[in-house]
Amino acid sequence: MQQMCPRCHEQYVIKSGISNVGRYAGLVGVLVANSTASYQCPSCGKIPISEFPEEFQSNVKKKRMLSILGAVVILVLVVAFFGWQAM
Repeated sequence: MQQMCPRCHEQYVIKSGISNVGRYAGLVGVLVANSTASYQCPSCGKIPISEFPEEFQSNVKKKRMLSILGAVVILVLVVAFFGWQAM
């Protein structure tokens, strides 16, 4: 989903990179880190989500919630699988 910068209206915003902590924490860490990543414009820098249009904000919030939910589901499945294997 490409969105123009709300400040300069000239460049598309990009998501900032996932931190190393997210990479080392596995799939759950990547999902959580991806959901908390911020947006930045190549010329304006980091832009808070509150500066974007309402439609973009709601789409980002939905994606973040689904990402966190997916991370929780994966974590529960892994714990349940290893718990079942221990029996």
